[in-house]
Amino acid sequence: MEETGTVIEVREDTVLIRTEKKSACESCASRELCHSVTENEVILEAINPVGAKKGDRVVFTVGATTLVKAGLLVYLFPLAGFLAGVVAGQLLGDALPSVDKDILSAFLGFGIMALVFAGVNLYSRRKEKLKEYMPQVIRIV
Repeated sequence: MEETGTVIEVREDTVLIRTEKKSACESCASRELCHSVTENEVILEAINPVGAKKGDRVVFTVGATTLVKAGLLVYLFPLAGFLAGVVAGQLLGDALPSVDKDILSAFLGFGIMALVFAGVNLYSRRKEKLKEYMPQVIRIV
């Protein structure tokens, strides 16, 4: 996914870019590198292999692999955790006749989904500074 923005600060091998906030930002693996300035603008950090300078208008990209990973982390894994909890609740409910299977399934489903979300959050915090998840400037406009 290619986007454009303006370089507002140059660091060692990265730059800070001011750009328009998109709906895809919510599921991006690099979202921890962005900081909202206004409701519609964010500042993000990107690798700068092209030597962009302050004030340059640049095109940057986040790799497709990163977007697929983000989608799996944010949507698929929590859903799988929820479904696993529901199935486990039904199986445990059969073994425990004094417990309502549906209530047990709901608690286990939402509980495991919450644990998966917490795990995804921990994982993303550890990976947020890795170069593979950072946007990259590909050209100066």
